[in-house]
Amino acid sequence: MKRYTQSFNNNGFSMDQLREIAPSIFAEAPANKVSDRYGFVPTVDVVEELSTRGLRPVFAGQTLSRDVDNRPFAKHLIRFRPQYAQTIADQSLPEVVLMNSHDGSSGFKLWMGIFRMVCCNGMIMSDSVMGQVSVPHRSNAVEVIGDKSVEFFGRVDHIEDRIQRFMDRILTPLEQGQLAETAAQLRWGNNRPAGLDNGLLLQARRFEDAGDSLWLTLNRIQENIVQGGISLSRPSRRSSTRTLRSVADNARINARLWEAADSLVAA
Repeated sequence: MKRYTQSFNNNGFSMDQLREIAPSIFAEAPANKVSDRYGFVPTVDVVEELSTRGLRPVFAGQTLSRDVDNRPFAKHLIRFRPQYAQTIADQSLPEVVLMNSHDGSSGFKLWMGIFRMVCCNGMIMSDSVMGQVSVPHRSNAVEVIGDKSVEFFGRVDHIEDRIQRFMDRILTPLEQGQLAETAAQLRWGNNRPAGLDNGLLLQARRFEDAGDSLWLTLNRIQENIVQGGISLSRPSRRSSTRTLRSVADNARINARLWEAADSLVAA
């Protein structure tokens, strides 16, 4: 059963396209199961607000809940980018990442994102300066998210500085393995697929990703963890790791993995 829908468009999505990919963005009321105290703020209002501030949606995804009745209200994630975004370090583009739901499982959550053009990796930045921003479903939520998004883009110098620090930090083989192990624990916990060792998570999918810097190592691990497709050799059969298909897990793992990498800059 299909559990997740997502799509990426470097030129930005129209409202009709967004509705096809993640219809819960356009919920007109909350799920019936929420209490009367629940404050309903449609995500589409935020999309429209960010559009007036020059930010367009370039990625959208939605969890397809097992409960079919809950799907119109399920968690969804959108990545926004300025229409004329300027590339920063290593051909990267700054983005804003928004997650929300209309079933009471999540309020608005906002992060700074980075899109690396070489590999089409969409990462989430999370450190002491630019961590997650949580916005409750209140009457001023749309304005707050708009202001925070603009504030994020005003810190591009900080983003570029962190990327440069990651690029300058050369990791030992032991440190690379430790970062890969952290990623595996975030992704699978104690249910790591048989035959998956840390070396497979460190494999480069393209020549440009080869190298021992923290930046390249992080990108390789992140792509392998999120995109899946790593071939596994098992005694009984050959298989491969699966694509990560959870809006919440995608955001959580991306943010925590960045935090783990950021801790190595000061090491």
